[in-house]
Amino acid sequence: MELSPAPAGRWADLPEDIALAVASRLQEADVCALGGCSRSWRAACDADCVWERLFRCRWPAAAAEAAVASRVQGRKALYINQHRRMNVAISNVVEFVGSSLNNGWLESECYLKAIADLALTADIGFLDVQFFLFSRNHSAIINLIGLHFSIASLHVPPIEVSKALQARQVAGRKVCVNLLKLGRWFYGFRLPDEHESHKISLSELTMAEGAEILAILNRGAVHEVFRLQISWGT
Repeated sequence: MELSPAPAGRWADLPEDIALAVASRLQEADVCALGGCSRSWRAACDADCVWERLFRCRWPAAAAEAAVASRVQGRKALYINQHRRMNVAISNVVEFVGSSLNNGWLESECYLKAIADLALTADIGFLDVQFFLFSRNHSAIINLIGLHFSIASLHVPPIEVSKALQARQVAGRKVCVNLLKLGRWFYGFRLPDEHESHKISLSELTMAEGAEILAILNRGAVHEVFRLQISWGT
């Protein structure tokens, strides 16, 4: 038996409250895509209640200030402006890292400065890290900085960071951490300097075996470690 075609405009003719309920359960990219389907969906997807939820979920600390600003401009405009501000701030960090690379290697002081600069960015959250630092368009070093910042500064559970890396298809990328340790003194003689090299994937850095490497990166070139360099692996 041949089924009759669905009535034309069925989805476009949904009641406004149902359309809003659907849009309110979507993420940013899906809301924007759905809003391009028809005029009625555009109206639902541009509603303040939809973008208020998205703003609050992504930047909870800034939600109260945004509520005041929303009296002047709409919630969607506020969200877009905040997204652009985050993009500019994080892009500055990415550019700094790029200019600090020396033959593909990043010194530990520049690595730690990049993380410190991210921490100074007001209202930055884990979704910002996923949007801008876990991108496949960036090197594994940038991905690593986002990973380390998320765990050490944003206190995101490593398992959640691992899931985000997998979703962005960068979990298998590898980084190489080189250490130069000063030789110890032994009965009046200084032993040769020691070199260590650790190659590890971003996914492994979110596991127990990666905690030691992150601790080394967090300390930087101090104590027994004279020089610490980071590069991306192959």
